[in-house]
Amino acid sequence: MNKRPQGGCITQVPNVAVVWFSPTYICFLLVAAAMLLPAGCAAIVPPKMKVGHGPTSGPAAISHFLAQWPRPSSRLFTGTLVMAHQHIVVMGLWRFRSPWSFRLAVARKNGRLLFETRANWAGVHVLRLQPGFSKNLALAISHDISLATRSPLSLGALRVGRHQSQIVARDAWGHIIIWQFAGSAGRLRQMLVRRHTGDILTVQYGRYGLRGWPGAMAFYRPALDYAMAIQFRRIQHPYHRR
Repeated sequence: MNKRPQGGCITQVPNVAVVWFSPTYICFLLVAAAMLLPAGCAAIVPPKMKVGHGPTSGPAAISHFLAQWPRPSSRLFTGTLVMAHQHIVVMGLWRFRSPWSFRLAVARKNGRLLFETRANWAGVHVLRLQPGFSKNLALAISHDISLATRSPLSLGALRVGRHQSQIVARDAWGHIIIWQFAGSAGRLRQMLVRRHTGDILTVQYGRYGLRGWPGAMAFYRPALDYAMAIQFRRIQHPYHRR
């Protein structure tokens, strides 16, 4: 087996997926992820988006940001999944090509696989699933991750405010999507997806790097009683580029 990259790796053998992370890396990312999740387990309530007091960026900065995000990459992640009044420490691997083409593996902190999904031209498919874990939730999380990486088709509907800017559009499935940008760099800070009354997905982004990818994402979907906060680490070893 190839040498493990610093931070962690994931290997697959028949019917088992095992993820390894260094203890220091796990502790650091779990503390950061926990800060993004609501305290307690009573309800899934997205926190308010933090907006600076400085002026928001204009179309040029937002256009530059969207031109470099998102890009294909493979990323390890760790974080916390809140569902049905449970807090589950998770880790895994996200091989991303586009919002409609990716592979996602999510496991518990002990490396036992919860689910693995693949998205392609035919939609999202569950490849493997831990007995007892909801297939519908695995599909929902994967669909939500797909939505979270989509970009607006144009800036024609951009509305520039004092401290933030936003674009509102409707996709081919009838979802109303709101992208909210803030800061001088015009980075995406929050996305709202309204499927129908009472089912709203909130995605928040943070810890942007030089390459334009967010280092942290948090998902909140009260209608399905789940929230998930994850922190990323980019894989740079050829062994993981498949």
